[in-house]
Amino acid sequence: MYINNINILYYLFLGIIGLGIGQFVAWSTVRLPDYKKVFVREFFTIYLKNEKPKYIYMVAMALLYVGVLYLYGFQIKTLAYLALIPMLISALAIDYRLKIIPNRLNLTIFEVGLLVTFYEGIVSPTGMTLALNRFEGMFAGAGIFLLITLIGGLIAGREAMGMGDVKLMGAMGLFFGLRSIISISVLSFLIGAVA
Repeated sequence: MYINNINILYYLFLGIIGLGIGQFVAWSTVRLPDYKKVFVREFFTIYLKNEKPKYIYMVAMALLYVGVLYLYGFQIKTLAYLALIPMLISALAIDYRLKIIPNRLNLTIFEVGLLVTFYEGIVSPTGMTLALNRFEGMFAGAGIFLLITLIGGLIAGREAMGMGDVKLMGAMGLFFGLRSIISISVLSFLIGAVA
């Protein structure tokens, strides 16, 4: 049986991987704010044995992974998004709970974005243009949020938005490029205004 020209077993396999990664994301949201390592043996020896499954993270990751495969099929973009999604979910959970986005998380998103940009820049026929668009997206994403942070700070007299948000949008610009990061910025402000 096929969905969108992809065998249903691939969706099932990726959904199961998403469940496991969801549990790991729950672990990382506890460890990252305390500047502790996430890739340690304790995850398997202590955490998985003593902690209850975090079903919200697990189901969200599984659904997002299956959705990305459905939308993009088998492409390098799919792998890039599969790497980005857990980091964004971690950033969302930590930012919601503690009002910070850890620098290590932003740096990891930036590093993976650089790898994806350079890989697509080398492999793609329009590689140089694509890479340039991604770097423009990085500067535009960080610049828009930095400008809003500075102006908001002047108007409100206090920090309107943290620098973690600025770094996050800059790193995400490497994944999405100039036009998409501008759309993402506008959409994030609309969602923030509603919330």
